[in-house]
Amino acid sequence: MFLTTIVLQSTRLNAQMLFEETFDKPTEKGLYEKLQSHRYLSIEQAIGTDQSPALKAHYKSGERGSERIVVRYPLGERGMEYTLCMDVKFDKDFQFVKGGKLHGLGPDRPITGGNAMKPNGWSARMMFHRDEQIQTYIYCQNKPGKYGMTKKNHAFKFVNDRYYAISYHVRVNDLGKDNGFAHIYIDGKLIIEHNGIEYRGSDDPSTLISQFMFSTFHGGHSPQWAPKDENGKYKDVYAYYDNISVWRNKHIKDQPGAITKDH
Repeated sequence: MFLTTIVLQSTRLNAQMLFEETFDKPTEKGLYEKLQSHRYLSIEQAIGTDQSPALKAHYKSGERGSERIVVRYPLGERGMEYTLCMDVKFDKDFQFVKGGKLHGLGPDRPITGGNAMKPNGWSARMMFHRDEQIQTYIYCQNKPGKYGMTKKNHAFKFVNDRYYAISYHVRVNDLGKDNGFAHIYIDGKLIIEHNGIEYRGSDDPSTLISQFMFSTFHGGHSPQWAPKDENGKYKDVYAYYDNISVWRNKHIKDQPGAITKDH
């Protein structure tokens, strides 16, 4: 299956799939094309969840961690609640170092990079973290500092060189309330439950979820975040992404490779 537009619907929680990109076939003017055009992304054979094609991310190590890999893809609609699903494998030689960004969801004008908050801006990404961990990374109206606020689960750790199914369930807040959330599931299990989020300070339609944010790199903004070899020289590392999909409402993948039941 290649890029699919609203063809699947769950009967349990009314989860509707907006698209799925498996990288099995080229698609014009879609996510496949946008990702493939980035200088640090390539679609390669036999690296996917079932030895199918998948997306290879090249983390070019350097003075600020690794080079930024950022692609934004409009969903074609806006809404309060969506789930981003994807399969990820960190290469056997991947270094987590101090951490780095992972993909997420955002509004028309996402806020990232330590920029000042605005009522109509926010972002909900994830991070890979030191010690092979994962965490939320949220720019929102009620964050306490300059950068995004986070929530971790110290009990979970990635193992290199195997695929995981990540489901990132995000709902923005009602105006004037902090009832937004970001929940991370891995292989169907709830790993992080981040509640009490006031994403937006305006009820303008542009503040609703409207974009998939493909965003991954080490950093931070200093060499301390960069992968290095045994001699302290910068070393490039790799990760692999497959079966990227976005759903209306809640859809949780139980395992890599297959679109399975909702919870």
